[in-house]
Amino acid sequence: MSRLGDTIREARIKYGMTEKQLAKKTGTAENFIKEVESGRRIPSDDQARRLLKAMGAKNPVSTELEVAAEPEVKLRPRPMPYVIQVPEDQPKPTKKEMEEKTASNDAWLDALGGVVKRVPVIDEKGLAIDHVLFPIISGKIEGGAPDKVLMFRCPDNSLSGFRVFAGDLLLVVPEKAPVDEAFMLVFVKGKRMVRKIKKLDGSKIMLQSYDREFESDTVMWAEIQILGRCVKLQRTL
Repeated sequence: MSRLGDTIREARIKYGMTEKQLAKKTGTAENFIKEVESGRRIPSDDQARRLLKAMGAKNPVSTELEVAAEPEVKLRPRPMPYVIQVPEDQPKPTKKEMEEKTASNDAWLDALGGVVKRVPVIDEKGLAIDHVLFPIISGKIEGGAPDKVLMFRCPDNSLSGFRVFAGDLLLVVPEKAPVDEAFMLVFVKGKRMVRKIKKLDGSKIMLQSYDREFESDTVMWAEIQILGRCVKLQRTL
């Protein structure tokens, strides 16, 4: 139904007229009245005025004209573009502020001592260069004692063929004996390095690396020191 059809129907019912009576009074067909009221036909302004006038309406004006005469609804203005201000460079914190922040962080870590652990990151010289937080689950970090695990930062691409690259961090858990086909942190000729282990007959083991070419060194177990087994890799994008 249309708004005009509703208006005509409501007026007809108000004045107690049937569709047939209204059609006869206005000289139109009953079917025309039904189509107008149902919205299937839109009468002209003259027809609408005649229908409404026949039912006693004063100064009949079609609903469509009333709508057209309504004041224009103003649209909301488009928002003005704006720029999010970037804060100016803040002054560097003082030494005292840094110490206070560090103390605050340490207190926070102490409070969470049974939940997380700050694991040291070491380089090939054994120097701690950073720390990484790890969750403690059932008193362990990846199966190792929390105070014994460490992260080793790979210094080069000697394991790139195994998809381990320079700068990658490897989580190392304590292990004293060689594990076949495992990546292990070893101490050889005064250097710490990670190599893939291959156990051979007797007390021999093969230290495997793979950069552009596959390389291996066969050594006696007694010639090296095994520091731990690598169980997880962490890479920074």
